[in-house]
Amino acid sequence: MSSENNISKVFAVGGGIIQDNLENMEEFVSSFPDEEQIAVVTGAGDLNKYQSAVSGNNGEKDLIGIKATRLHAQTVLTEMENAYPETPETPEEVQVAASSGKNVVMGGLVPGYSTDAVAATVAELLDADLYIATTVDGIYSEDPEEVSDAEKFDEISVEKLLEITGGANEPGVYSVVDEAAVRIIDRSEISTKIFQADLENLENPESAEGTEIIHH
Repeated sequence: MSSENNISKVFAVGGGIIQDNLENMEEFVSSFPDEEQIAVVTGAGDLNKYQSAVSGNNGEKDLIGIKATRLHAQTVLTEMENAYPETPETPEEVQVAASSGKNVVMGGLVPGYSTDAVAATVAELLDADLYIATTVDGIYSEDPEEVSDAEKFDEISVEKLLEITGGANEPGVYSVVDEAAVRIIDRSEISTKIFQADLENLENPESAEGTEIIHH
């Protein structure tokens, strides 16, 4: 395998964010750093309604969700310059795509993993930093939409974050960062920041305000 993997940043981007930017996809995609090789992992967004429409088991529902994530990935990939032409569907395919020297855009890999957990896995595999782009500007002690005085954390430990996430991994339902993602981030001490997915932040994620996960 070639050793041309220079991916230093992996972005986890919720499907709802992709959907919100469908009318300005060119501008949205061009906001990602363009002077370095990156990976982007997309979520399902409200396409997870197809999961709740069926009566199958959670594994079957997850397979529907994975297809939804890959639809969003294909949309981003098609608009992105210097992108690997296929969306990887296994960890081995991620390595092959990364070794091409091109940007990697992908959706889900296996049932039971959120977008963030998949992105954490990719960051672990490629020894890259993780940037989780969300609809909120970081991690709060409680849901800021429901609790007006919820505390925002500029930094948060893995232990504290695990207390907040609660560990519920139901298909299509995840907190800002789910437990599986946090445990992957923890075991490899992945440098991770959670921030709001506006175009300026995507362009300069290092300087974006948000919450950094700290390791002891």
